[in-house]
Amino acid sequence: MPRTPSNLIALRERLGEILGEQKNHYTGTQIPGVLASIGLNDYLGAPSKRDHFRGAVYEASDEQLVFAAGAALAQLDLPVVHRDELQELYWDEGSRPAIPARYRRDLSRRLDQEALFLHGEGFLTTLANFWRIDERSLLADFSLAPSLRDHIERHCIANDDWSATTLFEKVGAFKSTDARFVRFIEALASSSVRPDEAAQRAFMDAVDEVLKPYGVHFIVTIGADAYLEGQLTYLGGNAKASPKNLIFASKAKPDLRFSNALDNDIEVVSNADKVLMYDRAIGPAGLLWRDLQSWFEHTRGLAAGEGKKALYQRLGNCLPKSSPPQILAFTSFYKAFDKARIPELPVLLPEVWFFWDPQTVSQRGKDALLRSRMDFLLLLPGGVRVVIEVDGDHHYATDDGRASPRRYSAMMSADRALRLAGYEVYRFGGYELSLPDAEEQMISFYRSLFRRYDLLPVSQ
Repeated sequence: MPRTPSNLIALRERLGEILGEQKNHYTGTQIPGVLASIGLNDYLGAPSKRDHFRGAVYEASDEQLVFAAGAALAQLDLPVVHRDELQELYWDEGSRPAIPARYRRDLSRRLDQEALFLHGEGFLTTLANFWRIDERSLLADFSLAPSLRDHIERHCIANDDWSATTLFEKVGAFKSTDARFVRFIEALASSSVRPDEAAQRAFMDAVDEVLKPYGVHFIVTIGADAYLEGQLTYLGGNAKASPKNLIFASKAKPDLRFSNALDNDIEVVSNADKVLMYDRAIGPAGLLWRDLQSWFEHTRGLAAGEGKKALYQRLGNCLPKSSPPQILAFTSFYKAFDKARIPELPVLLPEVWFFWDPQTVSQRGKDALLRSRMDFLLLLPGGVRVVIEVDGDHHYATDDGRASPRRYSAMMSADRALRLAGYEVYRFGGYELSLPDAEEQMISFYRSLFRRYDLLPVSQ
């Protein structure tokens, strides 16, 4: 994800100021070498050493700027305050997940059950890289109070009587920025803290246990030292915003209008009982069955737990009776998983409106509205959107059964548009789903899809 212009401006200004403050550590003849070491070109003709540093920063390209910020953090002995300020700007590249306070505390309680470290020195170095553990306050008798490092050495290393929750509280992890917190957790999984692959995996599994329901997990690779490296990211890659208007489960085109065009508020004008419109926020965990059932019960005045069967029937009833393959795709989904797990899994939404046109088919043309609805939609953790289509003859043939390259091309064009909009599209032929083993194949597909996004254990 590219950096925002405001981030680049702030990074350039702050890096220039921070490097300028290094003026007393170097002679004028040393500065060109320092600049070269962090990837910046020399800046000639500066009236002062401060301007020498600042000029090089302001003359740098955006790519050079970002590289130099990272190199300065790695190579220069910056004051802790400057280091923290530069870290925040350098880390603000928009790719790391946000971890709310609730999940941070849940994670700390889960990590209470794990060893905080295997290598004490690496553990202290890691903490010092993220938190101000070496600062000391002056006592009334003008002596220096123990530093946080002193307390950590006593309570985490010598006596092991601080929990992860206590440590997180002491260093400020519960109130830090998301970027700092995420990288701190990644660092705790590193070989510097855990020089043992099994221990690294156990730690990352514990983190995944807490954060996966929120849509965040570890991506694991092999580092240069042959130990594991883990990076926290949203499941499925880049997160997308919550859908603004989720309109689904309708047999016919809904009669819609803007009740507030400025805020994109939509209402169903007539036959509101013929369409479902989910109007709650959808979080990073995606839209789960339990969420849809809770909404369904609330909108219909049902007690908790009373809407399960009615919701399933309502979703199934919107499917065209003329398309047994589409019905099979729906029923197979709910046979693919243990019934006890279904409430915690993403729900399969049928007949979801994607493209809505106020004109009729006769006015606009049948092909223009070919992909107005998705057969099925899954909203998975991390903003992943999966479309499942069941193709009948009308997707690639004329009404009299002749092959139609024009219809097929229109369908492929619509698919490309969906993919470019960030959707995954899986297409099944109606013939394929009319074969004797069709249900078995669909069950296998759904399980494989959910395993791909770590929503099922590998064994299931």
